[in-house]
Amino acid sequence: MTATPLFVLGGHRGGTTLLQRLLNSYDDVAIFGEHEGILTPLAEAYFRGAESPQLFRNVQAPGVSDPRTDWQAWMSAVTPGEWDAHFGRLVQSLFLRPEATGVRYWGFKEIRYGTTRHDRAIDLLARLFPDGRVAFLVRNPFNMLASAHSRPEGPRTLADVVRTCRRIATRFASFRQWHASGRLRSHWIVYEDLVRETGAIHELLAALDRTLGAAQRAVIAAEGGGRGSSFHDAQVNERWRRLPPLWLAMARHGIGSTATALGYPLPPVSPFLRLVAPVLWRRAGGGVIEKPA
Repeated sequence: MTATPLFVLGGHRGGTTLLQRLLNSYDDVAIFGEHEGILTPLAEAYFRGAESPQLFRNVQAPGVSDPRTDWQAWMSAVTPGEWDAHFGRLVQSLFLRPEATGVRYWGFKEIRYGTTRHDRAIDLLARLFPDGRVAFLVRNPFNMLASAHSRPEGPRTLADVVRTCRRIATRFASFRQWHASGRLRSHWIVYEDLVRETGAIHELLAALDRTLGAAQRAVIAAEGGGRGSSFHDAQVNERWRRLPPLWLAMARHGIGSTATALGYPLPPVSPFLRLVAPVLWRRAGGGVIEKPA
């Protein structure tokens, strides 16, 4: 049986580890972890060839064997279909071990794709794996920023806030566009629903011929106390209260429209901070805010 690709895409401190662990609790699912976004440069190489007006103009004819008489120096060794097949096998080989047995769904989780306008990693997945599935995982952007700030490696300066917010905005805008495009078999999973065992997680599992059972509920319960996660208290949706007021004001300026587009409420900010936030945002390198389409 051919294994089906399954990719989990989300953001930093957005719940991708939880969803990865939940999926891996099934015996026939193998979802590997983050991998430094290596598919972004791979996508650049793939599309440089696939969209080249020259690469496939002189493909070596079948049966040609004598390079002294029958080959041209500028011939290509592969057809466009073979180009796709080679890249598809390469990507699969990075995340599905050759000795793996009994795996029906293979893939990875990553937080780096879709964070820049020129990243074509998701486009690569859509082209190479039309039968695959993508789980887009979204979370309240303000809580993601607050959760990142709580980590030792998290943002510490106003410039860090700007960079983090811009990645969040670009990522979720990209996710929304891809989910609406119809080019992917995608599932829109909301973190706040996932931790309550509701929402689109059931649709995803149904598509995999699976249900949310005791093993998966144990993963959700265990994750509440692991890897710095904590979503079992009364303030599960108010992590943003831990942010410094100025940070919160800048975040509201930078990702307020993103949060609104995703259906999340805007946290309250004093009128004075709302006034100074745009100025500090620009001074920290934020530039002009573009509203999501």
